[in-house]
Amino acid sequence: MAVEVELVPFLPQLRDLYLQPRGPERFEQYLDLLRSQSGEMALPISSVNPMAKPHVLARVEQLLDLEAENIAIQAAREGAQRLRNLDARLGLIAIVCDDARGGWTNRAFAEFSHRYEREHEVRRGWATVILWGSEEPSPDLVHMRTLETLYRTVDELEQGAVRTLRAILKREGRTMHFAGHARRYDDATVQSIRTRVEPHLESHAAPVVLAALYGDAIAQSLGYPPLGIPDRGGYELALANAEVPV
Repeated sequence: MAVEVELVPFLPQLRDLYLQPRGPERFEQYLDLLRSQSGEMALPISSVNPMAKPHVLARVEQLLDLEAENIAIQAAREGAQRLRNLDARLGLIAIVCDDARGGWTNRAFAEFSHRYEREHEVRRGWATVILWGSEEPSPDLVHMRTLETLYRTVDELEQGAVRTLRAILKREGRTMHFAGHARRYDDATVQSIRTRVEPHLESHAAPVVLAALYGDAIAQSLGYPPLGIPDRGGYELALANAEVPV
């Protein structure tokens, strides 16, 4: 049994898109990339901002200079060697989401949707690596984001979608462990997060789950009640809870 991963190059096409003047022609070019002749989604790029400003083009060019897609496919193939319990063929694609300026993308919403509401993409065999306009790219960052995406995709193929906070935390703990994350918070902080999260483990309500995962600042910015959790505290709890090496 094996997981096979094939790169679907996209960053050069994204650069060409952003080199076009912002306007109807650029949007039509984006739609041509997004949909196939049958009207189905040809590429999983609905999170891409077709009208992004020059700062996103600059980020795409940085990634191309880094040869980010080569880094991604190498990371995916190395990761696939550690996931031998499933037969799957995946298309790997890297995209850039515009969370730096303007109102196109709210990172927490977009990240949540990408991680936990992508059954259609997963069924079609896509492993989509999201890179963010607000983040300075590096080889290590691309490598880590790719391993995260690979693990989540394979895990969903095996186990199905996660809905409750408990299930999300379990998946994220395994994912972060697999990708090589290091803990940011000390034991006392993690224990405080655990105490505040535990009453909500069976919840699947977006306001609760988002607040638990992303912390009070993000929750309040979205109009959700805070739970007394620091930045991305739920993810740090998930990593601390990850007990079984992958």
